[in-house]
Amino acid sequence: MVTQEGAHERGASVDVDVPSLSRIYDRLLGGGHNFASDRVTAAAIMALVPHYDAFVRESRAFVRRAVLHMLTAGIEQFLDLGAGLGGVRHVHELAQAEQPQARVVYVDRDPVAVAGLELVVREDDPSTGVIEADLRHVEEVLDHAVTTRLLDLTRPVGVVVGSVLHCLPDAEDPAATLAGYHERLAPGSLLAASHADGIVLGLETAAAVEDCLAKAGITFVHRNRRQFADLLGPWQPHPDGVAPIGLWRPDGLTLVRRECLWGNAVLAGRRPEPAERA
Repeated sequence: MVTQEGAHERGASVDVDVPSLSRIYDRLLGGGHNFASDRVTAAAIMALVPHYDAFVRESRAFVRRAVLHMLTAGIEQFLDLGAGLGGVRHVHELAQAEQPQARVVYVDRDPVAVAGLELVVREDDPSTGVIEADLRHVEEVLDHAVTTRLLDLTRPVGVVVGSVLHCLPDAEDPAATLAGYHERLAPGSLLAASHADGIVLGLETAAAVEDCLAKAGITFVHRNRRQFADLLGPWQPHPDGVAPIGLWRPDGLTLVRRECLWGNAVLAGRRPEPAERA
């Protein structure tokens, strides 16, 4: 478990009395990179929504499936935005198990999440890096020394945005953020994104979850399938479109539990530029 002393080693920016969503997710996943404040909020959410931890696990399972699909499509470099603390297997472990030459850059603004990610990346690993940055700052992320060292932005990149867009209110224009990455990345790049949806969960329950997190200082916005799709902007969804997380290209025939439907997921692409006419 991350200690208060360990957090202070990371810098004064960590206030252990202020929860963060990445550490709350870590608690719900059974991890040890969380503080008492995170555990209190996680328990409050579970009191409101039993099995919410299963939904978080489904969200991480989507990331696994999406990374494997992107590898199949020929993607060999990945940008994990708002990476959090990963769960059972991290993107670089998934990708490099299939393609040892795969390169991965993790981005998160939570210093504790960054420290946790650095612990799982081997010091001698030349193909994986971690950045402490806010995903909304597109230029900062893409022009960072770690990014430019590891990723070739003239080639397709697989962008992972798992369970983080619901932390961005409409006032911060998350659609513009995604459009910014679309503009900078090469044709053929893919975007894998997931988002919480309050429809199946129930609007009153969703509002209670949002209020619980707001009291902890965390912004959380449920969006329905159409609202989530609207965030994609120029990114073109693949033919299966936006689907409930548990139904997005599942591993064979599986029993779909209700919590599998509490969010939506999509794989979208940056189309090749049209050829100029002679």
